[in-house]
Amino acid sequence: MNDELFNSFVDSGSTNINNLVLKNYHKLGMTEKDLVVYLALSMYAQQGNTFPMAKDLANDTGMDETSIYAVIQGMIKLGIIELKTVMDHHQQRDIYSLTPIFHRIKNLLSQERQSNQKDKLMSDTEELFKKIEVEFGRPLSPIEQEQIHQWIDDDHYSIDLIDLSLREAVLNQAYSLKYMDRILISWEKSNIKSAEQLQERRKKLGY
Repeated sequence: MNDELFNSFVDSGSTNINNLVLKNYHKLGMTEKDLVVYLALSMYAQQGNTFPMAKDLANDTGMDETSIYAVIQGMIKLGIIELKTVMDHHQQRDIYSLTPIFHRIKNLLSQERQSNQKDKLMSDTEELFKKIEVEFGRPLSPIEQEQIHQWIDDDHYSIDLIDLSLREAVLNQAYSLKYMDRILISWEKSNIKSAEQLQERRKKLGY
């Protein structure tokens, strides 16, 4: 590579893009064309141009101007970018704000996290059902299953705490949810809602 070509590479600079955009753009409903235009807008923004001309975006992306306008309107509707009017030296001017995409990504990741937590809770609950059925030596009735769901959903007992109440019941050869419920109520009266709190209390009491 000759010096002139090398210098042209160096002088052209680079565009920074958050990895979360690349990893999640398709989940936000963006197409590859949307991403290319978003990258071009990011390039111009990082160069200080927050409202590049459609013809320049067209030249950079290989699209025609009509497609550029359509892509930009589509991203505005998706909440990926926002067309804003700002005051600059007492004059109004339009800019493309590229930050809305991060609010969309934040909401997306939050929803995925909640979904994963819900799936894990369902899996852990099914596993708890199996443990109780093994210890009781019989299937749980629908009413008993509902009781366990109430412990989790209404009383907010953790799966681990219910599991510990099962161990207590088995040690005392009391194979019933009523006995487990009495244990859980007793722990709740001592302000114990988790296995960690129970362990801490037992440490303080020396057993």
